[in-house]
Amino acid sequence: MTREEVVAKMIEYAAMAWNVDAANINENTNIAEELGVESVKRVAVSASIENDFDIMIPVARFGQYKTIGELADFVMEEM
Repeated sequence: MTREEVVAKMIEYAAMAWNVDAANINENTNIAEELGVESVKRVAVSASIENDFDIMIPVARFGQYKTIGELADFVMEEM
C-alpha cells in the first residue's frame, strides 16, 4: 500500500469518527485543533487502524501525532 493510500484511509477514518466531510480533511489537517480531542473519536480511529492494518496504536500514543500525515507515517512504519 502506498503512502497516498494510507493517507486516504486516515482521512476516511477521521471523517467517519468526527462526522465531517472528508473533502475538508487532508494530510496537513491538525487532528486536535481542527477535528477535536474527544477520546472516544480517537478510539474509533485507532480501532479502524488496528482492524484494517493489523497494527496496534495505543490511544495515548495517538495523541502524539499532530496531523493526519504524521499518523499515516506511523502506520507506514508499522506495516
